[in-house]
Amino acid sequence: MIPVSLYGADEAELERFYSVLPGLVSDAYEDRPYQETLFAVTGEDIIEHIELADSWAENTPFAWPEDVVMEVNMAIQTIKYPDVGLLEHLLTLENIDCKRVSTWMHFETNVYPIYTKEACDGLEKLGLPTPYLPNDIASYGLYVQRLEGLKIHAPAEGMPEIGLPRARILQLGLERFG
Repeated sequence: MIPVSLYGADEAELERFYSVLPGLVSDAYEDRPYQETLFAVTGEDIIEHIELADSWAENTPFAWPEDVVMEVNMAIQTIKYPDVGLLEHLLTLENIDCKRVSTWMHFETNVYPIYTKEACDGLEKLGLPTPYLPNDIASYGLYVQRLEGLKIHAPAEGMPEIGLPRARILQLGLERFG
């Protein structure tokens, strides 16, 4: 049974995606900077984790006052996958968009996918219109739901076991499929 988040998908393209996914991501484990960042995130210091994620993504380091640091920390501590609504107010911070927040959430939780235009294009190819609107939390929420649907619907042989988060495998696979 297909998850609701995948209704309308081109089933032939979906099956093709799953069949080629292992080959599309076969080199993903060789991405040393990603792995080093992923495994450097330890403990409970969310702000330190954000700094690691920003460094990996080559984002300009933030310089927030203490009250903003506490607000960001609380938002990330409070949110539960797959919800994204509590992250919306973070988009009001300077130079913060859904792509940057998704990177933070990915490294903090290992389940949130990193939001990219290329992955949204891959979803489009599957018949799943998913707009890439970096300043719209609802668009990122739809993206999260689509990838969760792909995880649920994946056949056993469709999700390679390469020691990386499934969200990352699907994000890279969609980028390369699109």
